Amino acid sequence: MLSTLLVGFGFSAKTFHLPFLNYNDQLAVSGVVSSRPDAVASVLPDIPVYSNLADGLSHAAPDLCIITTPNHLHADQVSQCLTAGSHVLVEKPFTLSLADATALVAQARLSKTSLHVFHNRRFDGDFLTVQRLLSEQQLGTVRRMVSRFDRFRPVPRDRWRENAGPGAGIFWDLGPHLIDQSIQLFGMPEAVQANIQTLRPNGQSDDCFDVTLFYPDKQVAVGSSAFQAGKTLRFDVQGDKGSYRKYGLDPQEQLLRDGVSLTSAQWGQEDEESYGMLHCESGSTPVTTVRGDYREFYRQLVTSLTTGDASPCSADSVVPVIQVMEQAWQSHRDKRRVEIIK
Repeated sequence: MLSTLLVGFGFSAKTFHLPFLNYNDQLAVSGVVSSRPDAVASVLPDIPVYSNLADGLSHAAPDLCIITTPNHLHADQVSQCLTAGSHVLVEKPFTLSLADATALVAQARLSKTSLHVFHNRRFDGDFLTVQRLLSEQQLGTVRRMVSRFDRFRPVPRDRWRENAGPGAGIFWDLGPHLIDQSIQLFGMPEAVQANIQTLRPNGQSDDCFDVTLFYPDKQVAVGSSAFQAGKTLRFDVQGDKGSYRKYGLDPQEQLLRDGVSLTSAQWGQEDEESYGMLHCESGSTPVTTVRGDYREFYRQLVTSLTTGDASPCSADSVVPVIQVMEQAWQSHRDKRRVEIIK
């Protein structure tokens, strides 16, 4: 059994990690680093709580650290955990700079520890469906793709993700998922052009973005809006044999928010009315959405830690995501298309 130190105890830790730690019998929470011991005790009454990471690493001596703290803390905390000889799973965004990302990958390699990033949306059903359609050549050669995470949140909330500060804002929150999925499908783009905006009254950080990724034979448009009150477009993938259009988000996040058990037989399965449509010259047909499964991320993580098999999301596979995001910010600031340096 792998002893696990949970670093941070906010929404991410309680919603996206703790259910899977409790579900997987090969992982055991040995401690929590948090400034709110009462909040931890109400959920994990028998687990030690440490006020800082150094104490947690010293006393818990974890096999694995899971970092769920605000984004600007990730790089330093990952480095501390690697120095202590612990494997690390860090929430996205991995880091806020390409320099930090490459340095941490090198540190993990030198320390003979493994470093993973929680890109759980590689296990979204809609994304897995797009992967399947492309592998089966049902769309032919893809020429355009639109990929969006839109929401209706017109009023800012008082939380670190929406307040001012490094790593705050919707681009650092949802951009890593959308860019990672695009790179997983099509590889590294040649150039990027971005418009990152703060449109909500009294907003302290960005709340809408539109980013175009340029490839030699296609364009990918990713984005998010805080003002979409209707049915949201998730994917529109257009090829020379047909196109696939999908509305609505993968259900797993809402299931986790609602406290639905991971043992549910229907976990990750979409209702038929949520299926996307495949359109081609011969007609239009619904496409059964592949069942998404965040449980699989943790299954693969445990296997990787115990046997050395491939990671569900290795840090080195996410370095390109941070590079694209960094150059997207440059594009936004300079108001121009920026070539990706390879």
